[in-house]
Amino acid sequence: MTQSFVLRVATSFFVLTTMACGGNSDNAEHDAAMTTMDPVATTTADTATEAEMEMIGGGHASPVHEGAGGSPHVSVHWAINDGNITVSYGRPYLKDRVVGESVPPMADAVWRLGADEATTLTTDTDLMLGDAHIPAGEYTLWTKHMNDEFHLIVNTETGQWGTAYNVEHDFASIPMNVDTLDTPAEQLVISIVDGRLGFDWGAMTAGVPLMVH
Repeated sequence: MTQSFVLRVATSFFVLTTMACGGNSDNAEHDAAMTTMDPVATTTADTATEAEMEMIGGGHASPVHEGAGGSPHVSVHWAINDGNITVSYGRPYLKDRVVGESVPPMADAVWRLGADEATTLTTDTDLMLGDAHIPAGEYTLWTKHMNDEFHLIVNTETGQWGTAYNVEHDFASIPMNVDTLDTPAEQLVISIVDGRLGFDWGAMTAGVPLMVH
């Protein structure tokens, strides 16, 4: 045998042995990548992240910004039946003020139901708020005393500052059930709990029945 023939045989044997033993480095890197992208592991991580989110008013809250006047803004998500509802709002602190006297909601005045920007409600499914049918979409929420009743106002204008209320865009005005809290809420909380959309603020609690279509 010539030296070149022996070299070719040895090289072929090495390649076949390497392939049989799974020694391809590209395959090993691919297997490692597939392990990293394991969907079960990814789902578990997502679930853990969701579980670690702050719960506010029965929903999962994500911070938005700190607020120009010290009222932190949050985006709170609720999954109800097959629907997803999100409310984004500023959460003012009471700071020894009195609701209806030194801090809104005031009598006969519209309130942004929060602080800074207008409070936004987003739903991917139709809702019933009280007797009002609210189609899927994005809205702003306001409150106002009307004829000795306290109302939740659903408005179709979005993206505005919280003092830029325009009655011409009102979609629904819904009477709220109002009560008094035993322990005043130092910070505003909007909640969806037990089929009710409402808020706690100071000694005041108010809400309307909510149903997901």
